[in-house]
Amino acid sequence: MDDLKTFALQLLDIEKRFLLEDKEEYRTAVVVVVTPEKRYSEDAEFESEKEMIDAYAAIVERAKDNHAFAIITINTSFVSSDAPSDYRWGDLERSGAQRAITLTISGPSLEPSSLSLPFSVENGSVNLGEISDFEPAVLGLLPGWP
Repeated sequence: MDDLKTFALQLLDIEKRFLLEDKEEYRTAVVVVVTPEKRYSEDAEFESEKEMIDAYAAIVERAKDNHAFAIITINTSFVSSDAPSDYRWGDLERSGAQRAITLTISGPSLEPSSLSLPFSVENGSVNLGEISDFEPAVLGLLPGWP
């Protein structure tokens, strides 16, 4: 797991560079699948909640077909302390909630863990918050992934 976390942190550094370049335009939904033979990445593109669910379900099926032992997701997210059951697609974006880059590692024999790097973009400048430590995660994004 330590090797995966080191690799995941390298991916996060790449995303931080994209954020600093793209500023307000920055959005990401990247998946890196780790198999015994290789690592490969996929962009998850979607415009709605249904498209998001379908995109990630297809990625999970391909990962299973390739005998993946880990999936790393990196997404632009919104941070909220509200109960998830109260959330509706787009609510946090419309409310101006704090944004973050959220990274998650999961796999059939791994306890899912994630970390977040909060950020804001003001007057054309990116302000980075404090990165969290890896913490246990609940996987809602990867349907059917063990």
